[in-house]
Amino acid sequence: MDYIAKSYNKGSHIETIEDHTEKLIISFNNFKNYIEKYCKYYNDKTIFNKKELDLIYIACKLHDLGKMNYKFQKNINKNFKENKEIDKLYNELDIKNIPHGALSCTFINTEELKEKYNFDDEDIQILASSIFNHHNRKMLDNKKNIIESKRLKKIIEKDLKYNLEIYNELYNKNLFCAYDGIEENLIYYYKDNKLDLDNIYNFWIKFIIIKGMLNKLDYAASTYLYNKKQIGIDTLELEPFDPKENIETKFNKINECQKYMLENKDKNVIVIASTGIGKTEGALLWAGKSKTFYTLPLKVSINSIYERIKNNYYDKEKISFLHSDSKMMMRKEEKEGEEDYQTKYIETRHFVYPFIVCTVDQIFYFVFKSLGTEKFPATLKYSKIIIDEIQSYSPDIIAFLIFGLKVINDLGGKFLIMTATLPPVVTHFLKENIGEKNIADIKTFYKKDNKENIIKRHFIKFIDEKEFDYNKISKSAEDKKVLVICNTVKHSQEVYNILKEYNIKNINLLHSRFIMKEREKKEDDIKNFAPNDINKRKETYGIWVSTQIVEASLDIDFDELYTDMSSADSILQRMGRVYRDRSYNKNEPNIFIYNTKIGIPYVYEQQIYDYSIESIKKYNNKIFTEKDKQKYINEVYDIEKLNQGKNNYYETIKSKINTLLNFPINGLEQKDAKIQFRNINSITVMPQKFYKELEEEKIFEKYDKSFGEEKINILEEIMHYTMSINYYFNRYCNNKISNDNLEHIYITQLKYDDNIGLSNDIDDEADIDSRFL
Repeated sequence: MDYIAKSYNKGSHIETIEDHTEKLIISFNNFKNYIEKYCKYYNDKTIFNKKELDLIYIACKLHDLGKMNYKFQKNINKNFKENKEIDKLYNELDIKNIPHGALSCTFINTEELKEKYNFDDEDIQILASSIFNHHNRKMLDNKKNIIESKRLKKIIEKDLKYNLEIYNELYNKNLFCAYDGIEENLIYYYKDNKLDLDNIYNFWIKFIIIKGMLNKLDYAASTYLYNKKQIGIDTLELEPFDPKENIETKFNKINECQKYMLENKDKNVIVIASTGIGKTEGALLWAGKSKTFYTLPLKVSINSIYERIKNNYYDKEKISFLHSDSKMMMRKEEKEGEEDYQTKYIETRHFVYPFIVCTVDQIFYFVFKSLGTEKFPATLKYSKIIIDEIQSYSPDIIAFLIFGLKVINDLGGKFLIMTATLPPVVTHFLKENIGEKNIADIKTFYKKDNKENIIKRHFIKFIDEKEFDYNKISKSAEDKKVLVICNTVKHSQEVYNILKEYNIKNINLLHSRFIMKEREKKEDDIKNFAPNDINKRKETYGIWVSTQIVEASLDIDFDELYTDMSSADSILQRMGRVYRDRSYNKNEPNIFIYNTKIGIPYVYEQQIYDYSIESIKKYNNKIFTEKDKQKYINEVYDIEKLNQGKNNYYETIKSKINTLLNFPINGLEQKDAKIQFRNINSITVMPQKFYKELEEEKIFEKYDKSFGEEKINILEEIMHYTMSINYYFNRYCNNKISNDNLEHIYITQLKYDDNIGLSNDIDDEADIDSRFL
């Protein structure tokens, strides 16, 4: 008889508790070697101290011993001997089973561990909490009540200790089941599934190291992928790659900004640098031969940076990307000759790759202290993280990021913030929460021409009007590449329709309310129309009307910009799409800002909008230099100005950080934490016209009958006809697609036009129910 820990492939492969534990220990020792090698690389031998490694090791040894209980073995092991007396006990106690993590805690020999490893009471509690919660399962009886100590003790005495005797004899072991003190060991997660301590943060910081690494090692020792490849003891971490040589080869000589990042690779760094100066390459030099996460606000910019780094600087086999559509994109890579996408996707999600480009929500939602997110900060403890364009985020997300960076710093990880403009309020809270001594001197670098003069790129004109000058826009489009950016989708559609009446030959519209396949095509078209590469520019002129989705996501370069007034950071991002890497020497505007007041205060906060207008007027009708831009940001986001009135920008960040600091462990479930982080209240919709077309082609019927790769191919085709929009629009959705795994897709009755996308008007041919009458 064996005591089984895992069963794979419908029981064709089994793994005993002994085998599984041994794999964890091997994986742990390999990881220790990895850490030692790459800590030495940065002359830092304290990433994991001895006590942390000892606690992780003990957690690995004990975490699954509770699986020897009768109920678990009966469920997983068909050959396990039946015991009617123990069955009767569970029935009398009204318990179906007990999570094995709880029972594994009974193997913690407190006195022995204190003597051998010099653990204190808090160390024991952290160890027990990590083992107890290594799977997020509630200890409930059949009536959904928490199983109290009295009933738990009976299970241990009659079941666990009985099977322990057999286990010791079978494997020639001398394991000790220490019930004494079990109630104290289970304090975490025992009352209302939350931990109530005097200093939640300090306990949590220590807890996430042990539980996070236990989860990583357990996963590595457990996972079989579709019978194709085992992720495990040899691939917990792929060896990093140092891109320094490739960068130096490409650039001949690194510039002042890049040199500064390289020289401070062992520190937390904040760099303010002009667009086109080579911040990305500088960030790679700072990261060096270290596990690295490169974060950006939007998927499109992630795809672009990933391709740029992969094709120019990094080992293609050791870089990956992660966002909401990454799995679908990896399938495309596979078709183009890349590796098996399913393996790559799972390995990426579990951070096997040494360099991952991702959105911040993929990793930073651990700030809500949800059980199951500990592997993120535990990984960041020995990693470097790059935050690009931090000013693009809302005050909520900025607060989450600052708190997350505090955690990373306290754990021993390193961060780099790089941006073209940095609001002083961000610097203020970073220094307040992380400590000025923990951040290298903040440096500013400007792009210069061959004569070492700072490049001038923008001449602005502020126009206090609610309507664009359409005559001027249409005239400019005759010999220029013109970009029009609106604050809302609705306004962009209105502007596009007006400009169409001017018989402009080349005019296009791009926003978030096009179906996926149309949006992808439009994104390619706009990059081809106005590429940020002088060698690829063609003498084609016209207009692209868009929304803020082009601010930081697309590497484009237009000749003129006409834009709704927005917040200061957004305005500067929009300017960055014009004369992106070129000098502008004319004594006339190429940036036209209109005070349309559209999207206020729903899209942009009133306080920031008002300060942005107040300050932009100082630079009206003149060249707006790179130094002026940082000065402008400093004026708008001045600490004293922002800290005025109720519910202001400053107070929002401050209160959010304080809330997170004192937030209870497991106060929010993991699935809710990710939603809360982005504060995105969106739904996936398919316009009814496409639903009818796909239904006529029997696509949904084919999807139901298909399997494997064919099913995935059909799903991808279906998703090409969808888009993500605000949950507000669910009122314009009649129902959802009823097929399995497609229930999250709403069918909307709003009109869809190939030229303008989804409008706010009801489609004349839509099936409308009583809600719309």
